[in-house]
Amino acid sequence: MSWKELEDILEKCDGIPLAIISISSFLAVDVPQSADHWNKVKESISSPLTGNKAVETMQSVLSLSYFNLPHHLRTCLLDLSAFPEDCIIESDRLIGRWIAEGFVNAEPGESLYEAGLRYFNDLINRSLIQPLHEVRGVVVSCRVHDVILNFLVSKSIEENFLTLSDPSGLPTSLHSKVRRLSLHNSYQENVVSWIKYIKPYVRSLACFVDCKELFSLTEFEVVRVLDLEDRLPLTNVHLANVEVLLQLRYLNIKGTGVSELPAGIGKVQNLETLDISLTQVEKLPSTIVHLEKLARLFVSPKVKFPAEGFSKMKRLEQLTLLSIHRQPLSFLKELGQLTNLRMFEAICDDNYEGSAWEILTSSLRALCSHKLVGVDINMRIGSNAIPMDSSFPALQSLQTFVISTISNLPIWMGLLVNLEVLQLETKRFTPEDLRVLGGMPALETLILYLADTHAGPFTIRGHEFQRLKSFRVGELNQILFMPGGMPNLKHLKIRLAFTTNSYSDLGIQHLASLIMVDVGINAWCDHRGAVEDVEAKTRSLLDTHPNRPTLIFNTNFLDDCYFTKRVGKSSYFTKRVGKINDEN
Repeated sequence: MSWKELEDILEKCDGIPLAIISISSFLAVDVPQSADHWNKVKESISSPLTGNKAVETMQSVLSLSYFNLPHHLRTCLLDLSAFPEDCIIESDRLIGRWIAEGFVNAEPGESLYEAGLRYFNDLINRSLIQPLHEVRGVVVSCRVHDVILNFLVSKSIEENFLTLSDPSGLPTSLHSKVRRLSLHNSYQENVVSWIKYIKPYVRSLACFVDCKELFSLTEFEVVRVLDLEDRLPLTNVHLANVEVLLQLRYLNIKGTGVSELPAGIGKVQNLETLDISLTQVEKLPSTIVHLEKLARLFVSPKVKFPAEGFSKMKRLEQLTLLSIHRQPLSFLKELGQLTNLRMFEAICDDNYEGSAWEILTSSLRALCSHKLVGVDINMRIGSNAIPMDSSFPALQSLQTFVISTISNLPIWMGLLVNLEVLQLETKRFTPEDLRVLGGMPALETLILYLADTHAGPFTIRGHEFQRLKSFRVGELNQILFMPGGMPNLKHLKIRLAFTTNSYSDLGIQHLASLIMVDVGINAWCDHRGAVEDVEAKTRSLLDTHPNRPTLIFNTNFLDDCYFTKRVGKSSYFTKRVGKINDEN
């Protein structure tokens, strides 16, 4: 494409930021192969003659992006019209809905969830949805820009994909066959009878308002998706007779007033996703084990599982977030028989010497011989360090490993040759431990929380961390990046406890692929001059960096006398001031 063609297309976008972003993302993904194709792209962006020029230009750009989407992505994108403006939407919520609706087709060797995640990331890459929150380099929630949402709503109505309410409380579509229903506003009395009439035809229901006309839920006879997240008025009585919903595949009652699941839940044989997190449920009925098609189960740490039969749930792929020491020992043993389990997330109490911990580690070892690729184990605040000695299995199949807090890096960590994401908090970390991590061949994201802020000095050598893209660490005493180290690093976030021995040059300029740098320094006031020199030198070096990376530099100067009174100067460096928050 010539500069003239590019200028013509940008001119068509009329300087509208969202239009420019959308068309740029479209061109980056769907690259035209000929000049003729470029001309068609340019012509398809209309030159509005009447009305609001900016709105019509944006509509043209969005139409181009929408109609050039693969069919499966177009359908998944339309599903986002079910959510209200400014709604924060978790990726797991979307993917579960898409799978239940049959929108997702997996490639050979790929699970439906992995395919759905690929769809989700594809829509982000095309700038059709906005990423909001990332955890360990993975986008876990998104939002839809209001302009794009309005476009999707109009397309959904036009294609009779979705029916929802407008601000007046009237349905936006009066088609007799309502397949998908989303309630955003309290309905007026004149549509109560309409809701009752359409219930037997609705396959997907999303509710964002406390609407009494929903009940009884069992009148939605063919429903596949019930998305009732954060509807507090939903209680136990509203789930009575849930077993009659034979087509139900997705049930989301997260954040509702439900405190007990009915025994009939075990008869909903097609259920694939169940989210009861942030509810008052403390015990699952024994019949839950009959849900042999359940693939994704989200619970709260207070939930206790049945003592027997859990091994029947062979299709379970994702299990989060349970408390290990709240569970029966027989449950922890049967956990090892879930041969399709891919992701496991749990919380530990302050007891790692008992049989529960031993049985869990044995089950994890068994699961790693099957499909387990992600483990997230966190201790409760104030608990002792998790033992990572020879009793803990070397989980060599893992791609994601999150664990806190451990006493020191286990000797088998270097054996995790498939590990792509590692997050750990450790009470002891040495330069030798850094060498072990630096040699891990697949590692792309590394997040270290170091309880000993005197840790260091650390040097990243030229041949280490060859695939690493994101590195977060805190809180260090010293670190130095040498030429050739971390050649693919894009995002760096470090926290330093500055001392007179800290480096004046961190060597950040040697990180050739950087696009974002976040440096935080905690120092005593009498080190102000030295810290300011480090900041000035870092800014100067990055100003000449080929990528011109964004630099965030935060300093926190602490008064010596003030801290001596409050906590004692010697204890300052043992307190984790400014611990990195992985959610940011």
